[in-house]
Amino acid sequence: MRQKMSVWDLVWSMVDRPGVALADIAAYPRWRWLAPVLLQMAALAASLALTASLLTIQARQLLAEQMARLPAEQARLLAPQLEQMQATPVVIGSTAVSAVIGLLLGWLFQAVVLYFGILIAGGELEFKRVLAAVPWLSLPFALEMVLQALFAATQGHLVVNQGLSYLVSVGKPMEDMRNLAYVALGQLTLFRLWHWLLVYALLRRAARLPAGTAAGLMLVYAALGVGVQLALVALGNMLNPQ
Repeated sequence: MRQKMSVWDLVWSMVDRPGVALADIAAYPRWRWLAPVLLQMAALAASLALTASLLTIQARQLLAEQMARLPAEQARLLAPQLEQMQATPVVIGSTAVSAVIGLLLGWLFQAVVLYFGILIAGGELEFKRVLAAVPWLSLPFALEMVLQALFAATQGHLVVNQGLSYLVSVGKPMEDMRNLAYVALGQLTLFRLWHWLLVYALLRRAARLPAGTAAGLMLVYAALGVGVQLALVALGNMLNPQ
């Protein structure tokens, strides 16, 4: 029986041999999810530590925009509560909690989509093996998070426009966040492309799907991921119209 790869071999192989690494993870799934989860948490902690003051400033700017849209009397009544929400510990704590919840739900969604996609495509890969591999697919985002935090810490401002979103940005964060085109173009980053290529590698080497089938399923997976983001923004726009 082939000897399983070490954790560090798996991490490095996500760059040059992702198919081999993901096949190894699927073959030996027990506790293999732990390393990427810890790396994601470490990346999140480092990012928050480097950008705490900038996130607080951003939160104050967004709340100020929201307050400007409220009637004067309502804004006066809400001012004390909003002032508490702008405290750095509150901003960082809420950002951390929402990020962790988003990661966990995202991994579960990805695992379900990939598992049923593999079944429909005629492949065979147990759910526990897919679930063990999914956190590894998100390692590009951990690297992206750290690099953006380092950029923010050295340049003195957060990365405003992700991916190609700058093409449709109007320069007003609240308006941009409600723009479906802005959100969709923001998904087109090199790190997300890397993530999609890792998904393809999983489908090819671990699920052993034909190249064309794996590519088609990867495109469906990518479309669903972007579609969910757009649906959440559209729902938010409906619940909170301008």
